[in-house]
Amino acid sequence: MSRTSGSSRTRTHAGAALSVLAACGLLAGCGAGDGSDEGLTDPAAVTTTGATQWEPSLGIPASSPLAGPEPGESKTINLPSGRTFILHVPENYDPSRAWPVVLSFHGWGETASQMEAYTRFDSSEAIVAYAQGTDKAWAPAPYAKTSGAEDVAFVQQIVDSLRATYAVDDERIYAVGMSNGGGFAAYLACQMPEYFHAVASVSAAYYSKIHDGCKSAAESENEHNGEPLPVGRLDLHGTDDPIVSYFGGTRHGATYNPVMEVLAMDQKRNQCSDQISTSRLASNSLLMQWKGCRAPLVHIRIGGGNHVWPGGSYDKSHVLPEGFATDAVLDFFAIPGRATGTEDSANKL
Repeated sequence: MSRTSGSSRTRTHAGAALSVLAACGLLAGCGAGDGSDEGLTDPAAVTTTGATQWEPSLGIPASSPLAGPEPGESKTINLPSGRTFILHVPENYDPSRAWPVVLSFHGWGETASQMEAYTRFDSSEAIVAYAQGTDKAWAPAPYAKTSGAEDVAFVQQIVDSLRATYAVDDERIYAVGMSNGGGFAAYLACQMPEYFHAVASVSAAYYSKIHDGCKSAAESENEHNGEPLPVGRLDLHGTDDPIVSYFGGTRHGATYNPVMEVLAMDQKRNQCSDQISTSRLASNSLLMQWKGCRAPLVHIRIGGGNHVWPGGSYDKSHVLPEGFATDAVLDFFAIPGRATGTEDSANKL
């Protein structure tokens, strides 16, 4: 059965942990041992100007319970639709409390198992679903064999089946993706904002269709106006990405947007001010945080970064520490638990 706290939801809590890291951890030259990461344990203590509150309204799950994996294990789940995903349940899973859910989406040409291997989200204290794209792709990219509606329906099926089986915290459902999957995570924030508290994109391919027809607050039945519903957004992208240029371009006969243009759209959607807090990282990268947002907006501009999951198992550039992207994403989602050797990797700069 799905479980929620029943309290009002504040769409500013995601990202509070990363804000604390930015204050004294990610910044070049910031000293250790000052106790600043105590704030990571209570992201709700940090608020943003103009915060919007409401309760999630996902309804009663319609799916049958899954025959899922044992705690600490992963298992491939076959849905009635024929679509599949790898499900990992945390080792310390306890149905007496509600758990966050992370939906993870691989890049074009990759598999769910590859995404599981290089992100290492399995060590986090969250239920993690690694979804498998049809023909290893996600809509609305030009090479996808599925439509946007088909992939959105798949995501809805995953969420519904998890809520029917586990103690899911409806207020803490997140999406994250790499490359094509990163663009799809942004598409989910556009098409399913009532589901996701925040999404994160890494080396994302932001094809233009991703931002078409974003669902408004009125359509989501959470507010009574036609403004797009804000969703917490984290973006990581390398400036030397040779596959999906930081500055936009054309691939497969379709244009994709520059990163800063996408962030400008997110700034408007999340109703952030024009003020941006910019900090230089020790890795010749920048941490950018928009102020006054109704939902947090954070960008890590990786100077010299390639088309990789920064700090992932196949990232040989050593621009950023091992586990960096995974740690940054989980910090943004305020989810504890890291793979051995990657604890606080975002603090190692």
